[in-house]
Amino acid sequence: MFDVRSIELGEQQDSTSDMSMSFCRKRSFQRQACLLSVMAAFSLGLALGAFVPIIGLTGDREVIRPSADPSTDHHVERLVVRTSRSDDVHRRRLQKSVPNIYVPVSFVDDKVITPVERSLTEIDGNSVEPVEEEAVDQTSVEFVQGDPDLDLEGIVSDGIYWGPRIEDYMPKGFDGADTAAWQDYVNGGFVVSLKPGCGRMQNRMVIFSDGRRACARYRQNTDQIQGELFSFYLGQLLNMSNLVPSTASVIDVQSPLWVSATQDIASAQWKVQRPVVLTKWVSDLEPAGIPTPFQPLEKHMNKFDVRNITLGLEDIRAQRSLMDLLGAPKSTVKPPPIPPPGTRLDPDKLGRLVELAQWSDLIVFDYLIANLDRVVNNLYNYQWNADIMAAPAHNLAKQSDSQLLVFLDNESGLLHGYRLLKKYEAYHGLLLDNLCIFRRTTIQQLQQLKDDGPATRLQQIFEHSTTDKVRDILPPLPEKSAKILIDRIDRVLGQVQKCHEMFSVQS
Repeated sequence: MFDVRSIELGEQQDSTSDMSMSFCRKRSFQRQACLLSVMAAFSLGLALGAFVPIIGLTGDREVIRPSADPSTDHHVERLVVRTSRSDDVHRRRLQKSVPNIYVPVSFVDDKVITPVERSLTEIDGNSVEPVEEEAVDQTSVEFVQGDPDLDLEGIVSDGIYWGPRIEDYMPKGFDGADTAAWQDYVNGGFVVSLKPGCGRMQNRMVIFSDGRRACARYRQNTDQIQGELFSFYLGQLLNMSNLVPSTASVIDVQSPLWVSATQDIASAQWKVQRPVVLTKWVSDLEPAGIPTPFQPLEKHMNKFDVRNITLGLEDIRAQRSLMDLLGAPKSTVKPPPIPPPGTRLDPDKLGRLVELAQWSDLIVFDYLIANLDRVVNNLYNYQWNADIMAAPAHNLAKQSDSQLLVFLDNESGLLHGYRLLKKYEAYHGLLLDNLCIFRRTTIQQLQQLKDDGPATRLQQIFEHSTTDKVRDILPPLPEKSAKILIDRIDRVLGQVQKCHEMFSVQS
């Protein structure tokens, strides 16, 4: 006899097996359908990415155009211009090539209006349509009034150079006569003792017989001695007065200069017949911070920033931000009146602009020598410490009596810094790209140096300023470094030309 329950159980197992096979087929079909959908979406994306830029789909872009009536200088009308995708791509590329450069805005009845973009008057003959004017958030823009070039008379010249009202107040600093006098003094001087100090462990404070002092830079690697010396020479060729007089000497315990300090030389573990750089001691130095325009990575320095400082508009912006936090109406903070041309700057603003003018030289100088031990040091460490930009700049000091910025310890320049360009060039370039105001004498000297040949001029000053004994031990600037310096000179002059095209007064 057949077991009915066994038969029923077998039928149930067959049915369950059929259901499992059906479920697996469904899951397999779903996976294939999902995969096909993904592939189709990806293919469509590729097609659109290649096809849309070719046909140039258009989009709306708002720009500001000036009123045709010259009597309504403070009134603007907003126009909508139809631009193609290729126009936007070109504009983005231009912005990337000139990063973080901004244009100002104006006050109209206590409202801030975005600037006039004269370069977009016509685009490929496309039509324009006026639309209703609207105000912009007052705390998210820079505040500028009136004619910037008129208000900057004597403060900024030709839109990109510091003017005579600033140059007349620049600290004297150290000139060629100071350097020649220091070299003569060291060549005829007598060192009586060496004291610990002046930075790194093997550096020493040198005491001369008449009580004068100097900082002696000693390194096992002559590259850093060359870097310090040739960076100083470059500063001389550019007429920068912020570098302290320096000269090279060879440690020779038989020479009159070093014979009285033989025991201290041994204690310092200095080797004889090694070169050192002797830098004149400067008293009354205090730490120098990084100015506000160069602290955050997105900041900049051009004639509009100078104008905002001159008119006190940066303070107005800060006050309006505070009013927002307190919930007070923005109209309680009024823009200051425009001072007439030639108005005397108050001491605080004048001092700040004079310091910024020295920073213009500092940024150019540090870019040329690829100095990574000053502001670049702060920029590099900013990724780990957001407060470091508010700390004093490394290897930079200020004379408390004259407010002269002193560019200290440039040993990484021209050699060591050039070997590390791959790692630090982005930070060097960031500072230079954000600078659009320079000292005219510095740029003129830089152009002259380019025409004469940097390597030739540096070799001439090296031979003229050092003894035969120094030149027997210390090599000249390497040819590779000279070629890199030429490239960096071209880069600085290119930045000047770019700023001239953007900010110079149009005739």
